[in-house]
Amino acid sequence: MAEPILEAKQVSKAYPRRAGPLRRTVGAIRAVDQVSCALSPGETLGLVGESGCGKTTLARILIGLLPPSDGEVLVRGQPFHRLRGAALLAARRAVQIVFQDPMNSLNPRLSVE
Repeated sequence: MAEPILEAKQVSKAYPRRAGPLRRTVGAIRAVDQVSCALSPGETLGLVGESGCGKTTLARILIGLLPPSDGEVLVRGQPFHRLRGAALLAARRAVQIVFQDPMNSLNPRLSVE
């Protein structure tokens, strides 16, 4: 089996919960809790779940748009958060999201392959 292009290890994301007139932090909301997965070349990952379960948050973490609160995302064995310059550009080209409405995400004139 080939080395994973993308790997998530125990990824979690918590958002601060604020309350009161001064908007003080009174806890946290766990949007993603200890998710691990790996994608090898040629594989596709589908995130399925009910509304509000953390699919978009996880997807944003996996492509490097959002930092995880805990855990780590690796692109070709390298921590995503440490990539810079050409390496970051290459990682972003290798890992992309196709959103829920494929007619707005995919060019209908091209095949998926």
